[in-house]
Amino acid sequence: MTEIHKSLEELSIESYRPKLDLGPNEYYKSALQFAKTYYSEDINRILSVDFKKISPAFFFKECIWVVHATGFSAKAVGSFFNRLVEAYGDYRILAEEDIGTSVDRIKQVCNNPQKIKAVHTIARTIHERDSDWEHFRDKFLNTPEKLAVLPYIGKITCYHLGRNIGLLDCVKPDLHLVRLVELWEFENCLSMCKHFQNLSIEIDGINRPLGIIDYILWISCSTFGTIEVKKDGSR
Repeated sequence: MTEIHKSLEELSIESYRPKLDLGPNEYYKSALQFAKTYYSEDINRILSVDFKKISPAFFFKECIWVVHATGFSAKAVGSFFNRLVEAYGDYRILAEEDIGTSVDRIKQVCNNPQKIKAVHTIARTIHERDSDWEHFRDKFLNTPEKLAVLPYIGKITCYHLGRNIGLLDCVKPDLHLVRLVELWEFENCLSMCKHFQNLSIEIDGINRPLGIIDYILWISCSTFGTIEVKKDGSR
């Protein structure tokens, strides 16, 4: 489930540009309307994922996305993601392949040997648990903290992966959200998203999971930017 990021050039969206100086509630209202207008299909796809039903192949594909999205924009990774998935192939075949062979093939799509090695290791981990996948999934992949032990899945990206595999109360404290927290003086990203979760109910009666609130904010932030928010929370 890739987060395909639409560009400003593709859409006539200036009317949805949130104004940071109007405060958090007005910002979120604009962000929510923007997401409902242009990203409802993506949101519904995220909501449709049932953690208790995810397969090894689904999990592997999400790991490919999150590993390769680290340090890249979603739009950049999205431009070659299908070719990347094809290059990796079936996780079971990849797991039994020599790492050098894997790197030589996959670097033709994305020349980052460390990420390729990380995905190769994840493929082996999944393949080793094929016979007891449901037990492994439900016991060892059921929290962001447990996901963080996977290679190239850190203490921030574990929340990204968690949300994408159906752990919908995950909030990723990425740079954009941290800037908003500092600007509006919330305690942390989680408390900010809980505030907007309650606001969502007031706006349209929908109690959205925290991971969806996170996604709505990320869509707006990554589209319109937050660079004007200084590190100390001022503008």
